[in-house]
Amino acid sequence: MNMITNLVHYILDEHSTRTGLRSQLNEMFFSNSTSDNSALFQVLTQLIPEELQQEWLEWISDGEKRGVPEGFSDSLPRVATTHLSPDDTCAICCCVYLEDSYPLVVKLPNCNHKFDLQCITLWLSKSSTCPMCRNDVMSSKTKIDTSMVELEEDWGMYG
Repeated sequence: MNMITNLVHYILDEHSTRTGLRSQLNEMFFSNSTSDNSALFQVLTQLIPEELQQEWLEWISDGEKRGVPEGFSDSLPRVATTHLSPDDTCAICCCVYLEDSYPLVVKLPNCNHKFDLQCITLWLSKSSTCPMCRNDVMSSKTKIDTSMVELEEDWGMYG
């Protein structure tokens, strides 16, 4: 308990040094005592603004939801080989597009950066931003209602 009191004095004292606080936090963090670790947690929750704590909790809880919806990359517009120059490369894998006999190159909405379909699909499964400019690819991609298309296809096939 004495260590916690000392730490509070460091926080309240405007003349306290950062190194003193840092060493006490390190000592509490690396100690084997569970009570010290819970005390460290309490102190840190008091030091970190509540809004930032909430943002971190949401970010952690959305861990697997950070990427784009499944199938999003399949809906990206393809780039024809006639629109590629011989020195165009994928910014993710650094391979020249035209070295492949049948390159599958797509461009992202809004920023129009081009990538190999395979590379950008993997990237977008983890992040919803362009790897080059960090623009949110979901912000400008319009949602296409495919429910009526499927009905029309079924009607034409069966009706």
